[in-house]
Amino acid sequence: MSLGKALRKSSLLSSSVRKGKQALRKSDRERIVEEGSARVLDSLDLDAATRVLLPAEARWDYLLGTSISEAAIVAAEVHPANTGEARLIVAKKRAAAQLLKAHLDPNARVRRWYWISSGSTKITRGTPEARLLDKEGIRLVGRLLKLPNDT
Repeated sequence: MSLGKALRKSSLLSSSVRKGKQALRKSDRERIVEEGSARVLDSLDLDAATRVLLPAEARWDYLLGTSISEAAIVAAEVHPANTGEARLIVAKKRAAAQLLKAHLDPNARVRRWYWISSGSTKITRGTPEARLLDKEGIRLVGRLLKLPNDT
């Protein structure tokens, strides 16, 4: 599902949606790999689009509309994957989810929340941070998000 269709017509975020991965910073585009028939239809730099609305909040990086039916809208955060950052990532996700309630069509929702490491990953399975991420529905995928394998 494209973000253009998922966002309410009245949403101020609609004007920030870009085709394909164009809304992503150039350095982050390479971190999202489309495999098979999976495609990023459109993208939104949620951080930049909400900077004025939430100047003091920690903001989530991106939303992606994809061709993957079971995970049509996904959220991606590119951030260092150190143990001390897990709570910040959770706070970003919660703030984004709350904000999106007013912007997404009632039938649309973010199906997957991904944390893409911008460096080495210091969080391993079984740690308190990994359990926190699991509880919050955030998948730490390492340095690359492979669509559709990581869906």
